[in-house]
Amino acid sequence: AQKDFEDELMPVFVITGASGGGKSSILKGLADRGFQTEPEVGREIVREQTEACGKALPWQDRVAFRNLLFQRSLDVYEALDKANPAPIFFDRSFVEAIAYSRIIHEPVPSTMSKALQLHRFNNPVFVCMPWKEIFSNDPERRHDFEFAVKDYEANVSAYHENGYQMIDVPKWPVPKRVEFILENLVQAGFDTRT
Repeated sequence: AQKDFEDELMPVFVITGASGGGKSSILKGLADRGFQTEPEVGREIVREQTEACGKALPWQDRVAFRNLLFQRSLDVYEALDKANPAPIFFDRSFVEAIAYSRIIHEPVPSTMSKALQLHRFNNPVFVCMPWKEIFSNDPERRHDFEFAVKDYEANVSAYHENGYQMIDVPKWPVPKRVEFILENLVQAGFDTRT
């Protein structure tokens, strides 16, 4: 029954894992190949909140940040062109808001849990492991590498508990990582022509 359910899904995939693990570079590589990609919502929220002197930031109001992260990510998913047969790739997703709830020790609202069952991504979910050699800070990423490891562990747990199959993306140069993802989709029976 699970396979039948997945067959009805749009070919929408998530690249998750550790912050600073190379997800955005992979998404850029996929976009360069002609695929539709959706940028990381969390970074957009941090930029917007900082510019507007807002408080929904991971270092100010973490619950407000989590709630905004979930809703904005869900909005992006719901706005997708349902008739698009080509794979679409997300840099993180609303599942990350569930993972973040664990990190900040906050209960997950039932509305979020229900939404997770109604709005599904396709398998597999691609995971970028913590990669200290490429990890760096910037205005939107203020945390340290140790937090990136916690982020990775929480994300993997959240996807696993919500029934997703995961594939680790090797620590290779970006073009090889992009090829690895596309080859895995072909093996899973998806059409990766753009």
